[in-house]
Amino acid sequence: MTGKKENNGYHCYLIIAWIAFFILIAFSGTSFAKTNIDRTITIDLNKFYDVPMAEVKAGDILNVEIQVTSGGAVDVLLMNPSDFADYPNAIQQRRTINYIADGSLTGITSRKYSYKFTEAGDYHLVIDNTDVPKGGGSPLDQVEMNVKVSVETPAPTPPPKISGFEAILAAFVIVTLALRRK
Repeated sequence: MTGKKENNGYHCYLIIAWIAFFILIAFSGTSFAKTNIDRTITIDLNKFYDVPMAEVKAGDILNVEIQVTSGGAVDVLLMNPSDFADYPNAIQQRRTINYIADGSLTGITSRKYSYKFTEAGDYHLVIDNTDVPKGGGSPLDQVEMNVKVSVETPAPTPPPKISGFEAILAAFVIVTLALRRK
């Protein structure tokens, strides 16, 4: 009688191990969003909307989708914290605005784009309805738009397929089935 109880306990552990294995496989290609915004916003004339992004890692992906539904073109400016701190004064004094050009777009009414962060840190995505920066959107009035912004850590690249992995997996299944019959 004792042998059967021990054998049943072994099978329970084996089932739990298989369930854990399948859960690990199911979530191995998943990335999780750190910042996730999907809403309609209104920005008054000569104002801006800020999307703060904290603790971004190098290699994270910024995804932006903007669709202006009423009003003129806007600027979408990616900034580090020091440039963002200077931004309100630069607007008032009509000075040059510093921003990360590769992660920004000017004068748009509809666009979808992605940017891969090269450095870790905190960032701000500013949707600007002012007449700066030069060459950017020329605001006419308040703007209403649909905005989707996400920052995601991409799933790690799976290692290259190791020759014989399928044989090892098949052997594991065969041994498991053989032990189950005992």
